[in-house]
Amino acid sequence: MKSQNKFILFLIWTLVILVVVGMPGRYIPKPIGFLTLLSPDKIIHLALFAPWSFLLLKYFSSVGYQNIFTKNKKLWVVIYGIIYAILTELLQFYVFIGRNGNLYDALADIIGVGLGVFIFNRWINRKKQSV
Repeated sequence: MKSQNKFILFLIWTLVILVVVGMPGRYIPKPIGFLTLLSPDKIIHLALFAPWSFLLLKYFSSVGYQNIFTKNKKLWVVIYGIIYAILTELLQFYVFIGRNGNLYDALADIIGVGLGVFIFNRWINRKKQSV
């Protein structure tokens, strides 16, 4: 896949996150069964931000030239992830109707970013071993 396509996929996922976190709470399905033991809201945040960081790392890895972003790609993904997590929570708090941002959601987002970086590392290592 070309690096431009990887970037477009990353941008689409970024917009998906905005749509999901902007949805009023009444549209989010309520958990049933054993899922009530887990906080579905936090799992959703993890499930949104892990692929986000994975896709951004894939894009940075596909860029042919070396610059500050590709040399320190994992650090930049974590920095961007923290900024995007805080931004989405601020949007929930101040802009989106029927939503309220909070620190724990931002922490779940940031953990999701870390999870995406971890999964990317595992994916890269497996890819190297198969060569």
